[in-house]
Amino acid sequence: MTGPTLREVFTDALGFDPSQPDFRRNPYAHYARLRARSPVHRGSAGFWVVSAYDWCVEILKDPRFGHPGRAPVHTPDALLGGSVDQDNFLLFMNPPKHTRVRSSVREVFGPGFVTRLRPYVERQIARLLDAGLTDGEFDVIGSYAHPLSLSTVCELLGVPDEARPKVMAAAQDFLAGIDPTFALTDERGAKRDAALAELDEYFGELLERKYAEPAEDLMSALAAETEGKIDARELRGTCILLFIAGHGTTTNLIGNGTLTLLRHPADRARFLADPAVAVSGVEELLRFDAPSQLTVRTALEDVELGPYSIGKHEQVLVLRGAANHDPARFEDPDVLHLARPDNKHLAFGSGIHRCLGAPLARLEGGLALRELFTRAPELRLVSDELTYRDSLLIRGLNALPVRAAA
Repeated sequence: MTGPTLREVFTDALGFDPSQPDFRRNPYAHYARLRARSPVHRGSAGFWVVSAYDWCVEILKDPRFGHPGRAPVHTPDALLGGSVDQDNFLLFMNPPKHTRVRSSVREVFGPGFVTRLRPYVERQIARLLDAGLTDGEFDVIGSYAHPLSLSTVCELLGVPDEARPKVMAAAQDFLAGIDPTFALTDERGAKRDAALAELDEYFGELLERKYAEPAEDLMSALAAETEGKIDARELRGTCILLFIAGHGTTTNLIGNGTLTLLRHPADRARFLADPAVAVSGVEELLRFDAPSQLTVRTALEDVELGPYSIGKHEQVLVLRGAANHDPARFEDPDVLHLARPDNKHLAFGSGIHRCLGAPLARLEGGLALRELFTRAPELRLVSDELTYRDSLLIRGLNALPVRAAA
């Protein structure tokens, strides 16, 4: 038996098919109507869709909501579905296992690793812009944001240059098979399982090399400093998850941020002129058009949440993208305000599953956007006809062709 796809859950809540171009261009207007009508909406098949900021935060922080473990059906909560073992992915763990693994990883993956990566990120930015801006016209996604984020996460984990294309291809096949926006076909499921097996084998072999010949990378440090705290399977799962999540979010932060600044030239000028605004501006760009739009939780017991009674095993779609535009939390939420105070957006989630790689994403995104517009202040879109990835989980452009002024 297969559960409803994410698209079907959205259609039930919104009242129309979210694959329509109008929703892709601006989902926030549709979220606003849903929030005004039903901020905590119970749809068909026991799914809840939450779009108000306070309720989203409440659910993300409430330990009564979590993940049910391996699930045999392809539903938004069973993201890995089928025969894929999600037990060793930090994202799908509950306490106390989650607490043990995350705290062990966090002790190693601290601010020092992000600081040490800065010179590498700056060199990669310079190299990619040297190539892209020479041609006059280039794709910000394919020629800049994606290769920057991919090379950085590989450098972080110690994945050698020659292995990166193969590992990236497996990651893409895996991601295509876990996105619950679509119905899970036998072909997609088989490619997903094969891709995860390939990733598990590769990172297992890489981990053995890091034990034998440690280097100045996160995987070596985790191998050395978490021994006795997390086992090899958990360590492999953590590294796979860091690899997969570590390039996608940053790619779309840079892509969405570039498009937003191109469409707001006065704000772009402030972003470049004022270092304080540059820092707060990254937070506002994350809030304004978040690269990750939602989180899924399952009620681990019957939950009385204010006036709402959520039954055990019922699933909740936490629309973080909608929460980031809730006027009850953010003044003029649909207006870009780069110096916005108290900007506690949910782009990286909240609670115990808040994104571990957020500091690195902020570093990469901020440096990439500032250097792009510093070197090409008259950058402009080649066309307004842009298309978004066909996913309700991730908000990102397929391509962003731009032209630097001669």
